[in-house]
Amino acid sequence: MRTIVLHDGDLVDGTGTDPRRAVDIVVAGDTVREIVPSRPADAYGTVDEIVDAAGMLVIPGLINNHTHGTAYGPLFPSGHEALPHEQVLANLDRHLVEGTTTVLCVDGFVTAEALARTGEAHPVNVRLASCNTPACLAAATIADGGGLTAANRAFTARDAVRAGAVALGEIGAGHTLGGGGASYMYIPAEVERRTGVRITPRQANGLKVAVLGRHISASAFDRDAVEEALAGAGLTGRLSVEDAREIVSGIVLPAFDIALRGLAEAAGQARAAGVPVLVHNAAASMTQVASIARTDVILIAGHSNHSSFELREAVEHAGRLKEMGAIVDVSTLDTFGAQRLTTGPELLYAMFSAGVVDTISTDYAGGHHDPILLAIDRSIKAGVVSLPAAVAMATANVADAVPGVAPRRGRVAPGMIADLVVTDPAELHHVGTVMVGGEIVVRAGQRVVA
Repeated sequence: MRTIVLHDGDLVDGTGTDPRRAVDIVVAGDTVREIVPSRPADAYGTVDEIVDAAGMLVIPGLINNHTHGTAYGPLFPSGHEALPHEQVLANLDRHLVEGTTTVLCVDGFVTAEALARTGEAHPVNVRLASCNTPACLAAATIADGGGLTAANRAFTARDAVRAGAVALGEIGAGHTLGGGGASYMYIPAEVERRTGVRITPRQANGLKVAVLGRHISASAFDRDAVEEALAGAGLTGRLSVEDAREIVSGIVLPAFDIALRGLAEAAGQARAAGVPVLVHNAAASMTQVASIARTDVILIAGHSNHSSFELREAVEHAGRLKEMGAIVDVSTLDTFGAQRLTTGPELLYAMFSAGVVDTISTDYAGGHHDPILLAIDRSIKAGVVSLPAAVAMATANVADAVPGVAPRRGRVAPGMIADLVVTDPAELHHVGTVMVGGEIVVRAGQRVVA
């Protein structure tokens, strides 16, 4: 049996407790065998490898409960055309070198067979959530559906759970509930088709809010705001106010009510199946999400720092959800990097400061998500969360919230699967070594290719 020692590192074990300084973690096969105070490397005799972790931080492999484009099959709960397999694997590589060893793919229409082929091709543990309930399928077909085959349509949520799916999700999505997907995909594409001008996601979002408001309602139409948004996007004289209204309403509204109704439908199916339901939590869906939280389903309120929320609204809504027993998730989105839709970390920081966050994920952000460890690093430095608490939110808390997503993972302790990350405590997102199931798959920040 192969034995590897992570030598002389500091350990944050995922449980929320204080760091343990200068320990050796002995891995035998795929399992953590023991954790002991550091001793001289030569005391281990003929082990297969000793990884020098002096001055570094060891944490559990991250468990990311909200990812897209991480399994072969239709992209997003709108059933969009599938990414090429090479891009899926590149997405998984990116998660891996960011310290993520388990992902929950919430694209929603992936089949068990496609998931198995993904797992065979990559070391990251890929788990499946399904959104293939009648209302969600209907909404996807209206909003897009370009990647849905007969097999995808036939593989229902109940079938998926029987085949090993660990949750239902993402129920509702930015692509069917007027969220970010409409702003970075569908609205810019239609504007370009009509005018030849490619507008930014932020400009598209401005048009959307001017036409339908943050909570998505035809009654929120604001002619002056639409004129201002058109001018800001360089579209004055190319599109009229009524053109903009037609484009935005035609993209967002046809699927919206169906997708909104689908939240309760999916929650009922999840309750019956005994699995959690992960829902799109945003300004447009917050009333329905709160209604579901009052039931006895295990509810994960995805990306509760969604950019459609106002700050106080988000914090108060999350607090109410927690009081009702829901699991409040925040996503990194593109908060610190691209900022194509988000405007900065203030909302994320406020959620941490208020103590309402249970788990941390990335979401997709149009392919521009920030690493979880970057968000944790910046939040710790901002003084809004502690290192042990934040690591727990990205590891053990997720494993507990979604039973089955990461058995014997999420904590560093004897007997647990050896999914481990060695990173720089001064810059947590500078990951050096990643181990999955006792195998080193990232060295010096680079994916190891067999």
